[in-house]
This record gives sequence, structure tokens and C-alpha cells, in this order.
Amino acid sequence: MTKKLLTLLVALLFLGACQAPTSETVAKETVTVTVTDVIGEQEIPYQPERVVVYDFGMLDTMNALGLSENIIGAATNNVPGYLKDTVSEMENVGTLKEPDMEKLITLAPDLIIISGRLADFSEQLQEIAPVLQLSVDQTDYWGSVQHNIQVIADVFGVDAEPKVTELETEIADLKEKTTAFKEEEALLLLVNDGAISAFSSGSRFGQIFDVFGFTPVNAEIETSTHGQTIGYEGILEINPDILFVIDRSQAIQVDTAENLQLLDNAFITKTNAAQNERIIVLSPDLWYLSGGGLESTHLMIEEINAAFN
Repeated sequence: MTKKLLTLLVALLFLGACQAPTSETVAKETVTVTVTDVIGEQEIPYQPERVVVYDFGMLDTMNALGLSENIIGAATNNVPGYLKDTVSEMENVGTLKEPDMEKLITLAPDLIIISGRLADFSEQLQEIAPVLQLSVDQTDYWGSVQHNIQVIADVFGVDAEPKVTELETEIADLKEKTTAFKEEEALLLLVNDGAISAFSSGSRFGQIFDVFGFTPVNAEIETSTHGQTIGYEGILEINPDILFVIDRSQAIQVDTAENLQLLDNAFITKTNAAQNERIIVLSPDLWYLSGGGLESTHLMIEEINAAFN
């Protein structure tokens, strides 16, 4: 911790010590709920009113459960379009990968919610407030999403079951639709700065195959967060019938001109996906920056449905 940051923290603690706590405050501080997250089994403050969120999926889950008023700060840079109105009144507390520690100390939150992107900052953040780390397990996307939603519901004392049931129905309806494409093999590509990475079942974005029901290509695609680097010839050799595309550069709001030219290529145009007009460009801010929440999963289903209507 930097000297400046330590000074701010000491000053904040001194001011807090000067204020005699009321019996109501003491009682509130002793109420906790036991939950399990990536860190392990934890005692988390029950119904915290000053929450900071560093994950768009958890932010949209809280919003869907009527808890947005409990959020005082979020990583508002590059926020997905569907969340812009939600975060408009919230303090900007850094990015998804780097928290603004001084701002956090000033805000004095009751709880900080993070994902794996901020795992390296977990111990530092715990010096400011309890930390809840919720991440999506790509080998069990829907199972981990349900778990995370229930953790949020338990912490805030709300009922998430109706929303989860509604989402389960949407997933079942989409899977019924995708049965019509069972014989067609799909591949997902992430384009970024002129490079292409391929993703399949069990990897990042794997919910397209593992939850939504599309058949992955019959090829060995490396299962990893960053995917497997692939060239034009490799894509044509695999020859997917359906091609999903995410433009990372657009998601992080940098020039996408080079990416837009990647699919306009003689090899790509020979694929079954191109020949049958089955190249589906997905909303990059939704799929790359977000996901794993009640609203984001609903919007993903909605987007896939629209592409195959």
C-alpha cells in the first residue's frame, strides 16, 4: 500500500473513531450472512447499503433484482450500452482491471464485489471493505451463474427464484430452436487488432455451445480464456456452418477498421457459414465485457434468437 493511500486510510479510521456508534449502528454491523465465493466460505455483511461493483454481470444482476440503489460505485468506463442508464448516478471507482483505491477509501463502502479480473487486488481491497469475488466457471456456465445470483440474493435478502425460473424458460426455448441446427457445426471467433482467436465448448463464450445448444466444430480448439490463435486457412479447413464473431476492439472502444476487413477475405467467403449467410456478429460490449448476469444472459439469448428468426 502506498504511503499516500495509508495516510488516507488512517485519517478515515480516525474520523470514524471520533464518532460514537449508536446502538442501531452496532447492531447493524454484527449482522452477517455466510456465503461461498471464489475466496471460500465468508461472513459477508447482510443487506449492505454502500456497495461497489467491479463486474458488469453482477451489476446487471443487482439491477434486475431491484438493488441498483445499493450501488454507490462501479467501473463505469467502457460500460456496456445496456447498463449506461444504470450507472449514470454512480461514482467511477476505476476499471475492471484496476481499482481506484483512493476513491474507494473516500467512499467507504460496506462491500466490494469483484470478478477474476481483480483477483490480484483482493487482499488490498479487503483492507477497505469485505470483498465478494464471484466468477463464471466456463465449464459450468449456467450452474455458476445460478450460484452467483443466489449469493447476491442471500446477501441482500431478496428472492431471485422468479427471475432465474424465467431465464431457465428462455434457455429451454432457445435450445429447442437450436435443435434445428444440430447437424450444423458452429465456431466462435474473437477478432482483435488484426488477429483472430477461436473458441469452442468449455471455453470463454462456451455458453453458446454448452448452454444454448449449438454444436461445436469437430476440431481440437484449445480451451482457454484467450482462445486459440487461428488463421484464414485454418478457419476454411474447419469450415464451420455457423460462425459467431465478437469484435474485441469495438468492445474497448478503439479503432476497428482492421478488424472489419478480416472477414472480407477469400478464405472466409468460401466457408459454409459465409455461403449460407450464417456469419453472426455479436454485440461486443455485451459478450466481451459483460455476461454471467441476469440481464446479460437474457440479452444474449435475445440476440441469438433474433439472428435465427
